[in-house]
Amino acid sequence: MRDAGTDPADVPGTEDLDDVPGTYLAGGEFLVGHGDGSVVAMGGFRPASDLPSGGHEGFEPGAAATDDAVELFRIAVDPTVQGRGLGGDLLAELERRAAATGFAWAVLTTAAHQRAGVELYRSRGYREVGRMQQGEYELVRFEKRL
Repeated sequence: MRDAGTDPADVPGTEDLDDVPGTYLAGGEFLVGHGDGSVVAMGGFRPASDLPSGGHEGFEPGAAATDDAVELFRIAVDPTVQGRGLGGDLLAELERRAAATGFAWAVLTTAAHQRAGVELYRSRGYREVGRMQQGEYELVRFEKRL
């Protein structure tokens, strides 16, 4: 995170990573990509309806307010291997698995300064549906019909 311009201490709600099976595997999935013996990519999804806010805290509900939406989380690629298509492949696989599980929408939030992520989501058909300020970060909300 630090290498991508985000202080991990500024990221709220990272307790999901303390219990990945309990957080993601009941109705969702969490994928980890390995290369040369280390984790190089990760990302997951879970039903937006499982989140305390219904997946839209601070944003207009949009697609997240439906029962057929997943929230994508923790999509990250190690900076040393970025630019090789891993992020796009990971995103496509998460979308494929969410659709195969019966979900019709994917929603996600990222920091506006994460330019590579913002451009990836736009290039893959995600539509920006909102922005909000959280501390020093401007957050961008995206959604896509799967």
